[in-house]
Formats: sequence, C-alpha cells, structure tokens
Amino acid sequence: MPKRADRGSLSADKAILRERALTMLAAFEREEPSPTWARFRELVETSTRVSDLRTLLRECRGMLGAMSSPGRRALELDLRNRFGPDQEWERDLAVVAKVRARGRIRSEREYRSVQAYQDSIAGDAGRQDEFLALGGLLDDFSAAR
Repeated sequence: MPKRADRGSLSADKAILRERALTMLAAFEREEPSPTWARFRELVETSTRVSDLRTLLRECRGMLGAMSSPGRRALELDLRNRFGPDQEWERDLAVVAKVRARGRIRSEREYRSVQAYQDSIAGDAGRQDEFLALGGLLDDFSAAR
C-alpha cells in the first residue's frame, strides 16, 4: 500500500497530466472543431490512473503533428509557460535519440516513444526525412515480432 506522501504525489501527478492534456485538447478544438475532442476530453476527465493519463497525454503529443505550425508553436509556448518543461516528453526524446543512434528499437516502450515522436513531426515538411527514417525503424521492429 502506498505511503500517504506517495498518494499526494500521485494525485499531483494526475492533476498536472490531466491539465496538460486538457490544455492540448482545447487548442486542438480551437484549431479544428470536432465532436471527437469532447469525447476525448471526457476520457481525460474521467481517467483515474496515472498510467492511463500518461498514455492519453502521449497520444495528445502525437496529435501535435496535425496542427498548423503557428498553432503548434503557440500551444508549445502556452504549455511551457503554464507547466514548465514536459519531463515525460524529454524522456521520450532521449529514448528516440538512443534508438536513432543504435539504429533499432529494442522494446515496446521504445516503440511507443518513437511512434509518438514520429506522429508529432508528421505535419512538418522540413522533417520528412526524419519522419521516414523513424517509420523504417518502427516497421523493422514490427516485422521482427
């Protein structure tokens, strides 16, 4: 059973993860209104596990690739100003860097990190070569399973 301090920490983690995801969803909805965002928001609001909120936030990060460049920059600035650095995203970026240096994905966790990063750069024409290289790594990992 977690200690009382751990519960408080988990509660704070959940609140930050939830608020970060809701901020992102609000920006997505402003940029491209859709009833899908309301359903996604309900899922974020009703999730009670930290792991679920982390997964939902990773999905939101992946959706950044579908935003316009100005919209994405504005959202990233807003998130940084409101919440500070996104430590989980920084960890994912470190995983992507290791995978690229190694030239292969070794685990499902690495796969998810690379996939989320690849999704986040999908709309950036200047990063098309990187997008395709990451796709090759993802394909190789999937084929080996």
